[in-house]
Amino acid sequence: MTVTLRDHASEVIRSPVIVAPAETLRDVSRTLWRESVGAAIVGSIDEAVGIISERDVVAELAQGADADAVTAQQAMTGAIAAARPGDRLLDVIFLMLAEGVRHVPVVDEVGTVTGMVSVRDLLRPLLVEALGE
Repeated sequence: MTVTLRDHASEVIRSPVIVAPAETLRDVSRTLWRESVGAAIVGSIDEAVGIISERDVVAELAQGADADAVTAQQAMTGAIAAARPGDRLLDVIFLMLAEGVRHVPVVDEVGTVTGMVSVRDLLRPLLVEALGE
């Protein structure tokens, strides 16, 4: 089955990667690398306090942060733009563009994180639409 932009976020979500708020930037970097993802939820599945991306880590390090002292909570983005499992992929793309982000958590009706969608996950549906296949 080919996924298109009319399909829902639930069709492309990946399992969320979770890091603890107290984890250092070094630990977060290792987790992102090991899991081959560009962003992780800070907190827990049931209580996300933020999201930390590769971009957040790089920004901190570029400004002289100590990778073994600065924590995920200190470097994360606290205001999370999130999608719902039933949101159309086109709407998720517009959300990413409006918020200037490359990763969006997917949360259910009670706020539990069910997954993550990245720009990479949206490339195939975008290409399918663009090529008319």
